[in-house]
This record gives sequence, structure tokens and C-alpha cells, in this order.
Amino acid sequence: MKVMIVEDDMLVRMGIKSLIPWSEMGLEVVCEARDGAEAVELYETYLPDIALVDIQLPRMNGLDFIEKVKPLNPHGEFIILTCNQDFETVRKSLRLGVHDFIVKSTMEIEELQLILKQLTSKMKAKDLEHVDQEESTSEAGPRNIRKAGLLRDWLHGLYNGSETEEFAEKLGEFKHFLQEGEFQSWVVALDISQHDSILTSQELVKIGHSIDNMAAELYRGKLIGFVENIKDNRWHVLLHSENSLEIDPILLIDSVSQYLGYSLSIAVSNRFTDWREWIDYDRQANELLSLKYFRENDHLFQGELLESTLSDAVFIWKKAVLNKLSSFQFEQAEALLAELKQIIGPPYPKPALVHNVLEDVLFQLKQISEMSGWHSLEAHFQRTELLDCVSLTQAVHLLTNGIHILQDTTFKEKNGHERKKFVDATELFIQEHRFEEISLNGIAAHLHVSPVYLSRIYKEEKGMSFSTAVLTAKVEQAEAMIRSGMTLTEISDKLGYLNLSSFTRMFKKIKGVAPSHYTETETD
Repeated sequence: MKVMIVEDDMLVRMGIKSLIPWSEMGLEVVCEARDGAEAVELYETYLPDIALVDIQLPRMNGLDFIEKVKPLNPHGEFIILTCNQDFETVRKSLRLGVHDFIVKSTMEIEELQLILKQLTSKMKAKDLEHVDQEESTSEAGPRNIRKAGLLRDWLHGLYNGSETEEFAEKLGEFKHFLQEGEFQSWVVALDISQHDSILTSQELVKIGHSIDNMAAELYRGKLIGFVENIKDNRWHVLLHSENSLEIDPILLIDSVSQYLGYSLSIAVSNRFTDWREWIDYDRQANELLSLKYFRENDHLFQGELLESTLSDAVFIWKKAVLNKLSSFQFEQAEALLAELKQIIGPPYPKPALVHNVLEDVLFQLKQISEMSGWHSLEAHFQRTELLDCVSLTQAVHLLTNGIHILQDTTFKEKNGHERKKFVDATELFIQEHRFEEISLNGIAAHLHVSPVYLSRIYKEEKGMSFSTAVLTAKVEQAEAMIRSGMTLTEISDKLGYLNLSSFTRMFKKIKGVAPSHYTETETD
């Protein structure tokens, strides 16, 4: 059965439409009116079986409306919505055959639902043939459900190429979709917040129905329908206009915020004239919505295209950040991270490309943590956390926190014994391998730490660089060998130098004099 709602208060209209399980009761809201004159026009078009009518309406009050349209549909029923039941209203309502009254100030939705159930039972009892027709219609599902199913099949690509004509036949009563004019595809997203993250699927479905109802109210004659994507908190919308007048999505964003208390973001495709192209333009709008990753404070996205490649500036930035991290220059790396939002767009790249760059930075942080022996930090550098970031700001914040963790002085103090262990092991290795070529990379690999990290902590603990320590150890050995009477050529060979000249330069660098002068001094 068809239901009409005549009510000038948008919030009341939405409440009634959203909270009553119409389809379960075999009912469907086919039209809504905001004033008496509009209600007459819509009633003549749809001839609803039941009309819920507010008494106090602009342009024509509710009772005058009922009196005017009653002859058009003698079997139609009316339920009055009123703020008070004065005697004159009751008397005239009874004369017009109104089924019941609902006082809006005390109205419970369960009460209205019960009245509707009683009324539908009464109407079915009156006309058994009408019952049969209703049952055959219900097998195909209520009108709105059938339309939503067709739209979903269309958007999911079940009708392509030659099959579009088959689809056009299936549209049946919805063939007005195909009328000439311009179409537009929107993707509407519920902005994710701490509050939204705990919404159940059932709650999201209800929110979607409310948004759908509000859009139908705001874009009368232009909204074709919604296809829900609950998994992503999104709804795919198709609109049609017979002219090039703008359909303002800001109206829906503002209305949902005001009446429902939720924040929406909407991406709007370019206009198109062939209804068969909805899939392509929906894909365009869906991609535009990913701009939210870069502009998290914006709510409307249209007219832009995302780049399929990253700029050279981003690659230069990445190389600089990785270099700073590998050198343990954490403050400089953090400063570079803060500059990323200025380096990227507009025009903006596809977020997946930026994810790849940021994953490389995250991997570097994880490598530093692991190779430095800071295994307890591994949980802080997980790829899934980066992928869960809904904006570039969040991703940069996550990576910055990772740098802070590596910089934390408390952490360093707690792991001071590990630093000393690595330095002592390096010192011992140098002393035991004075006659061999000593490599920082070789020692680091032996200790399972980063060469850069080992070089840094050795210098911090010993007050000299690793290379200076190696030279000093070899010079000390050379001094002992000189005192034992060995020639400089023999010493050079024993210590692994290619020639005497190389050995002399090394010795002079550490002692300030050539080994030959040192030999003369020792002899004297």
C-alpha cells in the first residue's frame, strides 16, 4: 500500500519515514509534501492509500486538503497529526471520515505503528481482491527495494554492452531514469571518527536510509537513488537533471550535520548524458573522494584529477629522509617529515603511491630498531598501523612518533648495558685482530647490529672514531715490534699494509712523527 506524508516540519517527516518499518508492514512512502497546495498536487499524482496529514500547514491547512482530495480516492484513509485536539477539529475530522488522531507533542512511534497496522488490516478486510494484488506485488518486493536492487546490479556491472537494453526493459516503471538530460554521480561518505567507528552495520543502514530520505527531500525530482556500501561507510548516488542547473551537495552535507549530527564528505563526478556511463563516473567520484587523505578538513571534492605518478620532489624528499635516518640524524629526519604535506600537491597523487613512500620510511625505522638490538620496539613499527591512517597528517604523526621512540633518552639509558656490550666486543675484536684488515661492516655483521649505529655508539663511549681506534691499536702494536728489533718493512708486512709508505703515513697520523724517527729516538 502507498503512503503519503504531509508535514511541514522536516525533522518530523524524517523521523516518521526513518523509524517506521514500512516494508515489513507492506507499506511504502511514495511521496511527501511540505504544504497543503503541494500535497494536493502530489495526491492527484500518486493517489496514496494512506495519508498522514498535519493540521497546521502553509498555503492550505490539513483538513481543507483532505476535503479537497477525498473525492479523488474514495477508499483512501487519513491519519491526522496535530498539536492539539480542539472540538472543531475533531468534529470536522469525523465528518471527513478521518481514521485516527496522533498528538505530535506526545507521539510515540510505536503508537503510530500500531495505528497503521490496524488501519491496513481494516483496509485489507474491505477489499479481498486488493489483498491479492498486494500479495502478488509483495513477492517482487516493495517498490523502493526493487529500485535499489536494480541500481545495485547496474552499478556492479551486471548489465554492460548489449545487456544494457535488457536492463532498460527490467527498469519497467523506473524507465524515467532514461529521459534526456544530464546525470551526475556522487559518492557520499560518513566521515570516520571515534564515535562512528563503533557503529554497527544495522546503525549504518539506518543512517543511510535517513540520508537517502533527506536527499530525496532536498533534490526532489533529481535523485534517482542510493546504493549502499556499508563496509566502507559509503553510499553511491545517481542524480538526474533535465537542465544544466547545479545540484548543490553542500545542502545535504549541512542538513545531515544539523538534523542527524553526522559529518559527511561528498565527491562529485563530471556530468554525463548517457545513463550507461554511471559505472565509469561512479569510479571517478570514488577516486576523487580519496583526496580526503590529503585534505582531511574538506567535505566536498569535485573537478580534480589525481596523478598516477609521484613528482621528483617526493623522491628527493624520500632519499633525504632515509639518509638522515640511516645516519641517526633523527631531528633532521623529523623536520623533513613535517615538510611532506607542502611537497605533495596539488595536483595530488593517488594515496597508494604515497603509502608506498611512507612504508619505505617505516621500514627504515623498523630496521634501525632491529639492527640496534632494540627488539622491544618492533611493535611500534607495524605496516598495518600506517595503512589504517585515514589522512596524510595521521601518517606523518605516526612516523614522527616512531622517531621520538628511537630518540627517547630513557630508552637509551635502559639499554645502556647493551651499548657497552657492543663497544667492549668491538674493542676486543680490534685488539685480537691487529695483524688483519679490520672492517666496521664485518664487526657489525658479527654483532648483528647496524654499522652506522655501531660507529656512533663507539665514538660516544670511547671518544674516538672506529677508524682512529683501529689505527691506534696497530700503532701500539708497531711500537712493541720496533722495541723488539724488527725492521719497519717487516712490521709493515706483519700489520697488513701494502707497502712501507702506507704504514709510515698511518704511524705519523697517530704519533705525529714518522716511524723511522721513532726508531732513532728509541735507539738514542
